Amino acid sequence: MTTGSFRFGDLVIAPPRPLERVAPLLREELCADVEERGQVTVHLAFTAGFMDGIRIWPSTYLLCRTSGQRSPLLHAEGIPHAPTWRVVPPGRRIAFTLLFAALPRACELFDLVEEIPEDGGFYVPGIARNGMDVYRLGI
Repeated sequence: MTTGSFRFGDLVIAPPRPLERVAPLLREELCADVEERGQVTVHLAFTAGFMDGIRIWPSTYLLCRTSGQRSPLLHAEGIPHAPTWRVVPPGRRIAFTLLFAALPRACELFDLVEEIPEDGGFYVPGIARNGMDVYRLGI
C-alpha cells in the first residue's frame, strides 16, 4: 500500500488525510441556536463506484423551489473542500455533513445543488421540507 498521490487520468489525487476537527469555538458558533438562526443541516451518505473521489465545492447551495432563493453552504464536515480530493474505495460508504444558511419560511420543497465547472456535481432534487430542517440523504 502506498501513501503517495493517485493518478486518475490527467488528475493527480492526494491520499486521504485524517479528518480535520472543527475548532470547538467554531462548532459552538455554528450549532448554537439552530432554530433561532434557521440553519439547515444535511447529513449525506455517498457510496463509491469504481475509482471514485469526493470533495465539496464552496458553490454548493440549497435552492428553494418556491422563491428561487439560494441558501449558501456555511460549513462542511467529513468531506474535503475542492480542490482536494478524498479517494474512496469502490463500494465504500462515506458519511459527511453540510450546514447551510436558512431557507425561506414559505419554502416547502428544495434542491441541493453543487454548482461546479465540470460534470459530476452533487444534485438532489425535490427534497421535502420538514419541521426540524435536518435531513439524511443518500447520493
